Amino acid sequence: MSLKSIFITWLLAVFLVCGTGLHAQTDLSSEVARANILRAKGAAPEAQKVYESVLPRLRAQGASADLATALTNLSDIATWAGEYDKAVALAHEGASVYRRLGDNNGEAEALNDAGFAGLNAGNYASAAADLEHALALNSGTGNARARILILNNQGNVYYYQARYSEALRAYESAFQIVNKSETEAWADTMRVLTLFNLATLYQRVGNYQRAIELYQTVRQSKVTTPDDMGHVFTNLGVLYRHMGDPEKALANYREAQAFYAEQKDADGELGVLKNTGIVLGLDLGRLQDALKTFDAAYELAEKASNKREAMQAVLYRAEVLFRMTRLAGAEKEFKSALALAEQLGTIEEQWKALYGLGRIAESNSNHDLAEKKFRDAITRIESVRSRLQFSRLKTDFFADKRDVYDALIRLLLKRNDTAAAFEYMERSRARAFQDRFFQDKEPHEPVSLKSIQANLDGKTALVEFWAGNDALAAIWVTRDAAGITHHELSAGESQDLLQFLSGLPENLSGNWQADFQRLNAVLASGIVPFTDSRFQHLLIVPDGFLSLIPFELTSPASGPLLLENHDLAYLPSAVLLLRGTESGEARFRLPWQRELLAFGDPAVSGSSESPLVSRSREEGGKLLPYSAEEIHAIAAMSAGRSLTYLGPADRKQDFFGVTRFKTALLHVSTHAIADMDNPERSRLLFSPGQSGEANNYVFLKELYDLDLRGTSLATLSACDTERGKLVPGEGVQAFSRALLSAGSKATLTTLWRVPDQPTAEFMKQFYYLLLKEHESKAEALRLTKLKFLHSGTELSHPRYWAAFVLNGEGSEPVPRFISWQLLALVFVALIFVIWVVLQLRGKVKFFSPTRQPRR
Repeated sequence: MSLKSIFITWLLAVFLVCGTGLHAQTDLSSEVARANILRAKGAAPEAQKVYESVLPRLRAQGASADLATALTNLSDIATWAGEYDKAVALAHEGASVYRRLGDNNGEAEALNDAGFAGLNAGNYASAAADLEHALALNSGTGNARARILILNNQGNVYYYQARYSEALRAYESAFQIVNKSETEAWADTMRVLTLFNLATLYQRVGNYQRAIELYQTVRQSKVTTPDDMGHVFTNLGVLYRHMGDPEKALANYREAQAFYAEQKDADGELGVLKNTGIVLGLDLGRLQDALKTFDAAYELAEKASNKREAMQAVLYRAEVLFRMTRLAGAEKEFKSALALAEQLGTIEEQWKALYGLGRIAESNSNHDLAEKKFRDAITRIESVRSRLQFSRLKTDFFADKRDVYDALIRLLLKRNDTAAAFEYMERSRARAFQDRFFQDKEPHEPVSLKSIQANLDGKTALVEFWAGNDALAAIWVTRDAAGITHHELSAGESQDLLQFLSGLPENLSGNWQADFQRLNAVLASGIVPFTDSRFQHLLIVPDGFLSLIPFELTSPASGPLLLENHDLAYLPSAVLLLRGTESGEARFRLPWQRELLAFGDPAVSGSSESPLVSRSREEGGKLLPYSAEEIHAIAAMSAGRSLTYLGPADRKQDFFGVTRFKTALLHVSTHAIADMDNPERSRLLFSPGQSGEANNYVFLKELYDLDLRGTSLATLSACDTERGKLVPGEGVQAFSRALLSAGSKATLTTLWRVPDQPTAEFMKQFYYLLLKEHESKAEALRLTKLKFLHSGTELSHPRYWAAFVLNGEGSEPVPRFISWQLLALVFVALIFVIWVVLQLRGKVKFFSPTRQPRR
């Protein structure tokens, strides 16, 4: 064969190979294009099959635009199918392909997809990291639409973390970009998205009027879809119900129902029907109309073949019939609902049906059957306790799970069954707190009377209270004994007691001891440790509205105040006694170790008020003139290292930055706002992040994310920090609960508003006893209160000092720090001892006598 023939053959071979590869690539691209069209038409399952069929060959060929498209579209499909982990993995792979192609815009959008999927999965830290990276990549691309989407997703991450200030900034940044892009075809759609997120945020933090304004703007937009309108009216219904206007809530629910019906969205319509029935029955007392509404919900659920919704409609119907005292009909419906719930395996509806059957048995005076049903309901609740603790039930129609426990506890108290009543009292309270306490520990048995007694010494007693609808009870526990006190309450007595406690301290007269007499007979009667001075340390576990009581001011048996002979510490649950002394906790520490971390004297911005919350009268643009003095005095008493952040340095970002490192004492002196309706709106004021900005807030939910293990005492020197929403089964959602959950061994908080100057004086005296006299935390607090009480001045009135309460471990002193001066003295003494020893051994002589010559 000639060289010419060989060359021609080689050319033909190359042409055939290249042509085959080109043809294969063309086939893959056409398949990806076909899948794109299917997805655009809404045929996601068909598109998914095509993408997955070509994915192995695309991967084999290396980085390409088709591979990146297939991966990111599969990620989107997985997200909408609820397969979030799969969606994140696909989006990350797509981002990697775009990175190899040098396409920053594509990489940013893929990371946004990963962040969105992570957000839906609740993996907020990883979602935040992906979105932050996406924003950085997007900054140089000029893709405004993508940046708006990324910022909205970032705001959503902050929203679910209760970082509301950061969420607001993200949404507002997105909205500014929307306003600059008015001529773009997508601008109106992005405006609606951002406004809806802003409205939802304002609704969450209680700025209802602003939320309503934004929802109305969304309603008026030309691009708002009927589905969007259904969501808007549903949210407005929820909002008006929170505002105490059930009629407007009802009107908005009916508007939402019309839009969902137009879209043939059965799930949306069923949800609105349930909310409508709840308003009719619970808020307006229109039980017959509520019954008809749940009948309509049942018919719609049956038509849609939605067994779960049908079962729930039966359950709601049973509850309405029970409230109408049609017990036979209610019993039949509860049994039917229970059978359906067991068939579907839905535990929540099972325990609700059993609770209903228990109440019917109790109404019929069949107490044994009632107890059996209540125990069965609780067993099912406990079987999924870890999943239930953070869930918000879809309806307020049923009492929370706490009511089931209360019903059983009431029966056990009547039988004087101390051990069983105590066990269920513990199982009924602070559930989320207890689950956090045990989350890293081995499986455990419920807290029992015996386990608590084993953790008490001879000088300590526990008193655990229970507040029912018509009775109060207490179980007192010592190392060797236990007992029950029980007091029935009429509706009038309950109302008077709650009114008195809610009015503290303003309703206390000059003769405040007489004012407290009404509490002594109800609360202190029959509790043995209250009248026995052997029990120097009292641990109080309050319940419900009893959390508002400063028990130090009660005087059992007309004797002295509890404060005179006992120090007190409060616990959200007796489970804290099982914490014990942390292993490896040094009682003595060195001067270069950190003893005090303090924040205070916030710079209140008067020119740029945060639009997120309405400025309260506690803030009011007013400074805290004694806050800095208070912190300087405490720091001067500290022998260890002190870090103080005052004035403009009192910033939120620094607070979260430095609290990561262990410190014995955390002290925050600021304005606090306790929200009695929504605990997620309770917050602490901090200085603006930068000059000219609005003030920052640390919201209650954010404190749970701190790591305060190793902190002996966390003090919030501010107003109302031990107040908050009373959640049945959880207790008062106050700041102390969050700080204890974060790991602090004890907290010092306040039951009511405290004036600035007396608070500063109180704190100076308390820390002097704590740091200089080395008293235990509870004893230092007791002695400080006694000094004020017996001062003979205006400050002797409890309004100035009784608000301060210690939660958690109080019987131990804080770690003792060795001062530099003492360390220097020890060093000098050690050198002197060494010198003396050496002198005695004759190895060191500073003065040598003249030697005589040897003879």
